[in-house]
Amino acid sequence: MKNANTTVKNNFRVIEGNNRQSVDSGELQKLPVMKSIKEMVELTGFSYMHLRNLCLENKIVHIRAGKKYLINYDRFCDYLNGVGQ
Repeated sequence: MKNANTTVKNNFRVIEGNNRQSVDSGELQKLPVMKSIKEMVELTGFSYMHLRNLCLENKIVHIRAGKKYLINYDRFCDYLNGVGQ
């Protein structure tokens, strides 16, 4: 779509163009909740080094943004519950 601006509202991608807003049904996806290791320490009570080691060993779903590790919160909960093993 030409000249359309894409924004994110309420965790959904919204296509804006031609003075109207529409949700592109082909790309309707919920954005994952990503938390830094420090935020995960506060939420879970795990130590910083333990969470970092889980990332380094690729045991949990994460991405790197520069030097920071961002952990997918929903997949981490699945990991703790033993889902997908």
